Amino acid sequence: MDAREIQRRQSTEGGRRARGAGRRAWAGARLTAAAVLVYLLARCAPPPPAVPPPTAATIIDITPAPTQDIDATATVYARALVPTPTPPGQYIVQAGDTLEGLAAEFGTTVEEIMAANNLTDPDTIQVGQALVIPSLVNPPTATAIAPVASPTPTLATP
Repeated sequence: MDAREIQRRQSTEGGRRARGAGRRAWAGARLTAAAVLVYLLARCAPPPPAVPPPTAATIIDITPAPTQDIDATATVYARALVPTPTPPGQYIVQAGDTLEGLAAEFGTTVEEIMAANNLTDPDTIQVGQALVIPSLVNPPTATAIAPVASPTPTLATP
């Protein structure tokens, strides 16, 4: 390295240092300018009032919730509906029912159930089918047992 090159390198490094110092100076100046601007703007704001400004009275308008009309609820309507009476002796066939089982359950015979429902085959009943059970239409009445007259003892005189 000759003297010229050393001098050139030193001047380049010095220039870099000088440019870095200039940038820092500008940053400081900007920060100072911003602080002065904030201070001046704060001074321009109007002073707060000594007495708070009057406020309008708060009006709360409470609207009551609508009352339920109990007479209009579905429950009341459901209670008001009168179901149609089931005809006496009617039975709706459930899954697994047979005429033999129904006859045994209701104290009648398969033939009586078939005759009351105009059935020709005891195996043709279907789930949901309505059947008339004769023992439910005319339930057997309990027959009163007539008291047996017991002989009244008579006193024999000698």
